[in-house]
Amino acid sequence: MSAIHAAYYDLMGMSYLLRLQKNQKNNAVHIFPLARDICLIIYQINKELFDDSISIDPNIKKIRHRVKLYEKRDNIKIYNRIMDFHINQFGNDIDNLGFYLKEGQLVGSTIYPTYIFIDTDFFPDLSQESQIDLKSFFVKVGETINLLKEKLVIDSNGTLKYSEFPIFVHNDEKNYRDKDIHDSVFFIGEAEEKIIITRLILSLQEASTCIWLYNILQLNTTELNLDKYILMRLSSIKIDEVMDNIKNMNKFLKGKFTQIDESYNYEFSRLISDYDKDIGEECRVLRNMIHYNKNDVNFLDYLHIKLADDSTYIDGLLNKIINNYMEPLCLLITNYLDVDNKRSMNDWEKISKRLYSRLSGILRR
Repeated sequence: MSAIHAAYYDLMGMSYLLRLQKNQKNNAVHIFPLARDICLIIYQINKELFDDSISIDPNIKKIRHRVKLYEKRDNIKIYNRIMDFHINQFGNDIDNLGFYLKEGQLVGSTIYPTYIFIDTDFFPDLSQESQIDLKSFFVKVGETINLLKEKLVIDSNGTLKYSEFPIFVHNDEKNYRDKDIHDSVFFIGEAEEKIIITRLILSLQEASTCIWLYNILQLNTTELNLDKYILMRLSSIKIDEVMDNIKNMNKFLKGKFTQIDESYNYEFSRLISDYDKDIGEECRVLRNMIHYNKNDVNFLDYLHIKLADDSTYIDGLLNKIINNYMEPLCLLITNYLDVDNKRSMNDWEKISKRLYSRLSGILRR
């Protein structure tokens, strides 16, 4: 029964975040990690609680599997596919990578949504037809959430009652500052460094989403409200995946990663070491509870057990995840990638380069 309750609260929490209204920052950057998260939760609930008995859109599974921020032995292939998409969509003659910044600090890019959607039916193009397909997909996601919710209530034997998803409103009409850069300016160096850059930018968007949620959710309460619950759920998954990504680069891309680490006084290594000694094992335990176990302790049970022993458990752990690890890591990645100081083309340069490209194409016919 505990698995059913955990699944129900996961759906409630994710729907709460995905229905956020009046927030430009969410629409530009953070909606994409959250979209991946809801696909993860839908897939796991259907597989582990309903034995895949519910027909779900195949794209949900494809997006779910992007919970990992790297591909074993296929990292250069992923980089090439991401770049092929951007060149196909925006060309190779003008700036073709998009970034989002807040007061000079990087918070996201067009690389992240490309990564999570890369195997879906919506890519490799962003045509109007594809955009319509993407919107239709998210309508299906909403319908699937409602169906799962109804089935969970039925299977709860009266311990859960069906209720409407709450509406989350956080007024913020000010978007992040956007900046476009050409791929040749951003992806410097050999293949190994390009892989590291790609993986760092993916990690950054995961971390910046948790930081953003930490600053806008209602956490100033001693109760385990929906805000605290879903932030703890997502933060434990994301910090584990982000740190696993960094540690994997340190192990398998050691030559170039060590050079980068050394140039920043081994701050990446220090973060890894501190995390493992401090909260690494606890976050791994929480992360592995993305699986719903009918016969064991689930995420919701685990939180109640911990809170019964220490009422500050969630507050303390979230504070460490965000302030001790995610914020310093985002700052390190921002400083290394140095997007704010990289050159962007001005409007006249873009126009002249695009006209030249088109004229050259006509003359070659």
